[in-house]
Amino acid sequence: MTLSNDQQAEINSTESYQISLLEEKLQVARLKKKVGEVVIRKQVEMRMVNIPLRREKIIIEKVGKNPEQLTEVIIAEETVNGFKFNELDSSNDFSFNKTHFLSLSTTQELLTAISHLSSATNSRIRLEIVTKCSDNEALSELKDVCDRYQ
Repeated sequence: MTLSNDQQAEINSTESYQISLLEEKLQVARLKKKVGEVVIRKQVEMRMVNIPLRREKIIIEKVGKNPEQLTEVIIAEETVNGFKFNELDSSNDFSFNKTHFLSLSTTQELLTAISHLSSATNSRIRLEIVTKCSDNEALSELKDVCDRYQ
């Protein structure tokens, strides 16, 4: 069986088809809806303890028939020798005593003597360690010891 020239041409011809690609896009409908009101205000408080202390806080309050404070965030707070704003009141009197560069054994004796005083219950001690050590491992150990007692 032999094919005619037309049939032979049909088999040998390459047909090309064009297929269109389609793309889907998601369209999100946005709807603004008022569900309530809040007021955000900043309040600055100061206390005098021989020097002014300043604390700044953001207060978020619900507005409406039943106003209420929703939250309060302290954004800045000054300290005096480690005392925070809320730890002080206007009647606080502080006495600061300083001793410089004691040896470890003298410091241990000093702290022991202070701990036996009856007035020591209302005392706070701020310890500053000064060292000439440049060994990172030794400094890390010292920091770890200090972090245990914070």
